[in-house]
Amino acid sequence: MVADGKLPAVAERLPTNPYVVPHAWVKPGKYGGVMQWTNSWGGDGVATIAQESMYGHSPLRWLKDGLEIGPGLVESWESNDDASEWTLHFREGLKWSDGKPWTTADIMYWWEDLVINEEHSDVPPDEARSGKGSLAKFTAPDESTLVMTFDAPAPLTADRLAMWVNALIGPRWMAPRHYLEQFHPTYNTAVKDFVDHDLKMKWNINPDCPTMTGWKCVSYQEGTASAYDRNPYYWCVSKEGDQLPYIDKINITGFQDAEVEKINIQAGKVDYTHPWGFGLTDVAAMKAAEGTSKAIVRFWDSGSGSGQAFFFSYDLKEPKMRELVRQPKFRQALSLSVNRDEVRKNFYFNTGENTTGTFSPKAIEYNYNDEAKKRYAEWRDSYVAYDPEKAKSILDEIGVKVGADGVRAMADGTPFKVEAVYSANAGKDVISQNELMIRDFKAIGLDATLLPLPPEGRDEKWQAGELQSNADWGIGDGPNHLVYPQWLVPLEATRWSPLQGKFYELRGTEKVDANLKEIAEPDVDPWERKPPRLAAEPGSVVEKLWTIYDQSKVEPDALKRMALVWDMMKLHVSDGPFVQGSIANYKKAFVVKDTLMNVPMDTDLALGGFTDPWIHPTPAVYDPESWFFSDPDNHV
Repeated sequence: MVADGKLPAVAERLPTNPYVVPHAWVKPGKYGGVMQWTNSWGGDGVATIAQESMYGHSPLRWLKDGLEIGPGLVESWESNDDASEWTLHFREGLKWSDGKPWTTADIMYWWEDLVINEEHSDVPPDEARSGKGSLAKFTAPDESTLVMTFDAPAPLTADRLAMWVNALIGPRWMAPRHYLEQFHPTYNTAVKDFVDHDLKMKWNINPDCPTMTGWKCVSYQEGTASAYDRNPYYWCVSKEGDQLPYIDKINITGFQDAEVEKINIQAGKVDYTHPWGFGLTDVAAMKAAEGTSKAIVRFWDSGSGSGQAFFFSYDLKEPKMRELVRQPKFRQALSLSVNRDEVRKNFYFNTGENTTGTFSPKAIEYNYNDEAKKRYAEWRDSYVAYDPEKAKSILDEIGVKVGADGVRAMADGTPFKVEAVYSANAGKDVISQNELMIRDFKAIGLDATLLPLPPEGRDEKWQAGELQSNADWGIGDGPNHLVYPQWLVPLEATRWSPLQGKFYELRGTEKVDANLKEIAEPDVDPWERKPPRLAAEPGSVVEKLWTIYDQSKVEPDALKRMALVWDMMKLHVSDGPFVQGSIANYKKAFVVKDTLMNVPMDTDLALGGFTDPWIHPTPAVYDPESWFFSDPDNHV
């Protein structure tokens, strides 16, 4: 393309100081080839899986499985003494995939024309708020410098700038102004809303949208297939100075059935599977097929804090059941009834460790010193023992006793059913593990059942307090608790306290309609408010968690912040478990074609891998742009 005059020379396409992929395992590669992936998530899953593989829009990056933070689009950064002002120095000469200059104007467009524009739905991310919750002031002194000024310390800013693969899964953080202004009502009076604008902004499904990622979308068919060509203006290089990516193209094929997807993997039609492509129960079949598939089974640590978890909604609309599930001893009894040794053997092949349910065992708050290790063990082991007799005794103690029909009822005699709610399209391992849990619940006298629900509308029902539980999710977050603390303390509506979480999310929000403000609708039932939201009761565990968390947000001293995390962990022991875990840090299996190079082994990685948190995006953190085929001509 350079020879034909369709592209400038590579030196003109790279920034002045490109990002150099730093990993010790990365060797010089060969250019060419097409990498084949698959996905069975449905919908835009064939695009999401590509998105989670590219770190291109992130200002900073996690390194060494979250132990360090390194540069990204931002080449260097600094803060003042109390971390209330942060200055980000972006690389000079960055370009979008269409060759147009990237500048801080693309961040200001996102901030001014989307985030603080009352007509648009984007909301400020955590990294744009001070410890008091107030919005930062963004200024761009020049095309490569951004200053974020806060009204209070914001000590976690750098950590949060490394989170996610931004611009779709995580906060957008930037948008190609030169392309999107034509679809924005402010800049094109013929446009009346943001519907088309926001669709055009999805770089992972819109081939016309410029991107900063290693590969750019060239075709997309919902649920069926997507394809991504190498970005000729990608701003990252190898240690030898080779512009990345090495591989020309990624093709992603969608399957409606996960079992059919696995058959294609075994048939050798896949070059790499993400660590969530299949489970440990599939490993034997995958290994047996290695001779045919030439796809070798490998393992990384999951970093999961809980494995597959079960948690009640703390904010159920139905008052009697809400009162019951808010009793710590009720949830403690259920946790003690589960045979985790059996779960670990049957589903995790004796990898990982039994857990009540915590953040990732790799979190710094568990490993910093002996005190940290003690606090972790205290939470992990709090209600982990398999002791059905103790579980029965606890239920008897709180009045949840067995009636004449052999089934336990509430203290006032009201019958109830424990429902394990999960997605109707969940895999067989999810269902089988829930079946064992329900069996154990029944063994202590509970009326318990599985409740599969279609994905459509499930989130809305959860956030309205209409669903009793969640039984197909789990905690993967880290590398520290405060960078994404939503499992530790209710801050939004998707986890264990949805209505109180939504209340906190809207607390002090400036960019909301009048009917969304926390002080609005005081005479309306909290479950009928729009959106449903509920203030924490004075003296409640949620109020205590909020108070400690608010202190942590403005504490610039890292060790003092760690101590505050330990204080919140103590509440999870005394008043929890709010999330009932199973197995932590089990292994995740994936396959790699025997000719696909630079995919790290677990022994290459600082912590053996860290696949589960979306905020520590895998495989993006391991730079797939540096992967290459030893025989690229055989992968066309």
